[in-house]
Amino acid sequence: MYFIQKLVTAIAKNDSLLCVGLDPQEKFLPTTGDIFTRLSDWGKNIIDQTADLVCCYKPNSAFFEQFGPAGLRALQEIIKGIPEDIPVILDFKRGDIGSTAQAYAHAAYAQYNADAVTLNPYLGQDSIAPFLEDPNKFVFLLCQTSNPSANAIQNYGTPPLYEYIAQLSKTWGTPEQIGLVVGATQPEALQRVRDICPESWILAPGVGAQGGDLQQALSAGLRSDKLGLIIPVSRSIIGAEDPRRAAQVLRDQITNTRLDLNLPPYDPYRNLVDGLFSTGCIKFGSFTLASGNKSPIYLDLRRLVSYPSVLDMVVDAYIDKLIGMEYDYLAGVPYAALPIAAIAASKLKRPMVYPRKEIKEHGTAQAVEGVFQPGQSAVLLEDVITSGGSILTAAETLRATGLDIHQAIVLVDREQGGKAALKDHGIQISSVLTMQEILGRLYAQGKLDQTTYLEVRAYLAGEHANT
Repeated sequence: MYFIQKLVTAIAKNDSLLCVGLDPQEKFLPTTGDIFTRLSDWGKNIIDQTADLVCCYKPNSAFFEQFGPAGLRALQEIIKGIPEDIPVILDFKRGDIGSTAQAYAHAAYAQYNADAVTLNPYLGQDSIAPFLEDPNKFVFLLCQTSNPSANAIQNYGTPPLYEYIAQLSKTWGTPEQIGLVVGATQPEALQRVRDICPESWILAPGVGAQGGDLQQALSAGLRSDKLGLIIPVSRSIIGAEDPRRAAQVLRDQITNTRLDLNLPPYDPYRNLVDGLFSTGCIKFGSFTLASGNKSPIYLDLRRLVSYPSVLDMVVDAYIDKLIGMEYDYLAGVPYAALPIAAIAASKLKRPMVYPRKEIKEHGTAQAVEGVFQPGQSAVLLEDVITSGGSILTAAETLRATGLDIHQAIVLVDREQGGKAALKDHGIQISSVLTMQEILGRLYAQGKLDQTTYLEVRAYLAGEHANT
């Protein structure tokens, strides 16, 4: 069973987002027997008392390694004793490359039978890839931790490094295989990561002995479906006089707080639309479109190069659409989409080509810039689609060189028949937003007066009716 399937089943069965951390210390263990027996008996006792109260268990390998080979054997034995329908997250924060990463993955999955692991992403995607080869397994990447000196590294740069890791994680795998570790003591960071990764599962340590506020953590970290967040707690439960009672109280607190929260439906593009409007990329007035038609609303993404924070949001929206697509190259349609395609290609570490609007008469006189081979495929990126003419022109130029073009992504679909027209030419269009959706969001945010909203809405409805 996939980790997420097992996790969601356990959450529903035990009505719990609580994860008990299995972090043995000498003071917690029985006083009789050899260390293997003491550890094994201790772990079995905690599991027996809490198995109907948790969504998963999280043994920390360091707490077992400190006891030597007997401790590692006890770790295996304890994991074997966890009910099959409750997932196990092995907390060992490894981070290495090549055969070393493969060896760590083999140890976690084959030797310890973990369903998921925590990893350090510092060495890059190839340090994570071996842990994702088995589609049944899952990884949590360290993103924003709760230790006092973490901010010196994790908040460095613009955007902060932890935000970059959250964004980058979406290009390394799907939410069904990659989650993030964000400390519950950092509610602002937790909210920011949730905004960046609206579908991902987040492991949020820090509630309990570390002082994280449960309500703040749940408000910031839960998805709109009130899932997507795991609350791991160790010392407050395993160090309690009555571990079952401690776990039950905490489980009920999490459940009751979660149910009482009034979480609005998540809108992943609210900030994006607001940014486009505030920078003048969305305009209202009277405009002549490339098709020759008049329009009271206009999208001008050429302005984005002067607003890097909004440009980043736009690029991220395209990347969300690109994840899961199969292609060899990104191809930007001149001119507005060229900087978007270039930044997306850089972030994704994928090559890019682009068709020229005018073939230069000097130098190589190429119609398409970039290095490629006939038969390779490219996905087109364009800003807005109306009739689809600019995308078709770019596609024909690229196809003339032997490139396979059958996919395109646009930020905005005006719903004027462009999608249907390009489908007839073998090009499937994926859009981030429609113009109607933008209009509705701006009105809901109070950015438009009612008169403008109703006039433009009627115009767009008429456009759509004529397609």
